[in-house]
Amino acid sequence: MERGNLERHEIFLSGLHVGVRSSCARTNRYLRRHWAGAKQPIVRPEATCEIEVIADRTPRIVVDGEVLWSDGVAEDLVAGFEQWLYRLALARHKRRFVVFHAAALVSDGRTVVFSGPSGAGKSSLALAAVRRGWKYFSDEFVVTDGKRVWGWPRAIRFDPPKPGSRRPEYLQHLDLDDDAVESPKDAAPYYAVAGASIQRTTCLARQAHFVGVERAAKTTLAPVPATVGLKYWTEASFFRPAISLGSLVGANRVWRASWRRPNELIEMIEAT
Repeated sequence: MERGNLERHEIFLSGLHVGVRSSCARTNRYLRRHWAGAKQPIVRPEATCEIEVIADRTPRIVVDGEVLWSDGVAEDLVAGFEQWLYRLALARHKRRFVVFHAAALVSDGRTVVFSGPSGAGKSSLALAAVRRGWKYFSDEFVVTDGKRVWGWPRAIRFDPPKPGSRRPEYLQHLDLDDDAVESPKDAAPYYAVAGASIQRTTCLARQAHFVGVERAAKTTLAPVPATVGLKYWTEASFFRPAISLGSLVGANRVWRASWRRPNELIEMIEAT
């Protein structure tokens, strides 16, 4: 592990302001590119924490002065850092917000949330939407306080390709970073969304549209009842919602979808 210059970074995850001091060259590069979209707050920060990523003979991660990770090798610092970043943010959010495992984008003032099991293609749909001019919130973490919806804007990350497999058609001509942290060739490629494409303000929960997605041989889009929509939202939550999700469901705002090519489903949603 190459020790880098000591750098200072800032990440805003909803009401949490995270200051990062890192002497790890790989982590610094990762932060500059992967988390560049989270350098500005979307909602007002109300709490702060400090994370130190130390690359020396005893690599470690220190949170607010306490060593919380020191049982790995230097090559694991990036993963260790992000693990603790998520833990801290989720613990803080659990008190006030609901966090969903989903992708969220904004088109014509409405927030469209894509959720589904691993491999359902949330990142691919997020990319297709961005390329059509939609604003990007997140491809993994979507947050609500019951009245507003927003996301944690980091780079769009795709599943690692299988050894010897060809990159999917919709990624062929995209400027992907396949080796963002100088990791092995089977690392997950990602696309860093340009700042102008990132949604910087919250959207109203009553204007949110939820799409439960899955891959299939045919692209379809069909509305489902609000009761099913509430089930979808609850299942996508990282923890049991402590606030009402009623404003997130409504007539013609929850759909079940399958897709063959990402742009096909995005076009259907735009026409609905």
